[in-house]
Amino acid sequence: MTARIFARTASGLALFCAALAAGGCSSEKPTGTVAGIVKYKGNPLTAGEVNFLSKTGSAGSAKIDANGQYKVTGELEAGEYKAYFAPPRAEPHAPGTKAAAVPKVDVPAKFRDPGSSGVVVTVKPGSNDIAVEFKD
Repeated sequence: MTARIFARTASGLALFCAALAAGGCSSEKPTGTVAGIVKYKGNPLTAGEVNFLSKTGSAGSAKIDANGQYKVTGELEAGEYKAYFAPPRAEPHAPGTKAAAVPKVDVPAKFRDPGSSGVVVTVKPGSNDIAVEFKD
């Protein structure tokens, strides 16, 4: 009787281990790189940041260059993200020196909040070229 219980336990454990090995033990999710252009009313934005926030809390951001281009440093988990805008900030400067002028980028406040921007993008595994378009 003890041998039969041991045999069942051993075979059950072997089956569990095989299923675990077949399913993989990794909890890593697929990721992708993200770059592209940011526009408002069809025109490239020339400064500021574009931010991405997923329902799971995964997030990324990138500075927008003078041509409207951006590239997120690192990778984002694959999935849907709310995109939103952050206006340019004053850059740190040495004491006794004049701060550089902060470029003015006229984008409505609703696009500065992930809850109200209305822009959703999808990040797929691998390389992603994503145009972020803010529209009224």
